[in-house]
Amino acid sequence: MNILLIGFMGAGKTTVGQELAHDLSKHFIDLDQAIVEHVGQGIPAFFSQVGEPTFREIEAKMLAKVLEQPDTVISTGGGVIETQSCMDLMSRPDVFTIWLNSDFSTVTERLLIADDMRPLMQQHSLASFFKLWQNRQVKYAQMADLMITTDRKTPNEIVDEITRHMDEPTVLDMIRSQIDSVDRQILQAMVTRMALVDEVAGIKANHKLAVVQPGRMLAMRERLQKRFKNILPDQVVADYLNLMTTTAIQREEAQI
Repeated sequence: MNILLIGFMGAGKTTVGQELAHDLSKHFIDLDQAIVEHVGQGIPAFFSQVGEPTFREIEAKMLAKVLEQPDTVISTGGGVIETQSCMDLMSRPDVFTIWLNSDFSTVTERLLIADDMRPLMQQHSLASFFKLWQNRQVKYAQMADLMITTDRKTPNEIVDEITRHMDEPTVLDMIRSQIDSVDRQILQAMVTRMALVDEVAGIKANHKLAVVQPGRMLAMRERLQKRFKNILPDQVVADYLNLMTTTAIQREEAQI
């Protein structure tokens, strides 16, 4: 059985693929690297030189070639699902396709700090790049035997999820993966919130402002309870704000 990793550029397919292959004692092949070795130049330069149609044709031929090797984990380029012949290869019974799914904000953040700028990112405005991401999401979902949400997860955590669920993937597994990712995003948002609290503490200290502002806190609670009415119980909103404001007050008092 060959394992094929698909997903948008910046989803972490190569890193995860290397670790997954190691854990499963399988051979690892990065499809983009195989193309580089085949054509004798880097992907960005070759892509710009020959254009996308020719690149996709070569990509399909190389995918067919690497799939000839048994018991291999293969990481693919983000656009591998743009070619019908590649999608046909993914549908083979001896291929298990795993979609590493990341939010658009996550992939753009990763790509912007990467050493190499991807060709398609250079060619698109942010709006058209988002449209490309949206269109590909549909195709990834169509081809995946298993979907793993990767936002705020380490490669080790992603590999652990894959090895737990790849034998008997279920819709429940996929939903749980999304829940795990949301939990991490919530905690990361709290970290960001506390960093903003520290900035507020500095401003209050400089201007000798009161730490506790009951009127603002009450108004915020009312706005949020109204915003999430019929979605979340009022008490959940109140408990969340109590936790956040109590923690924020303690941090501010420690700095002022």
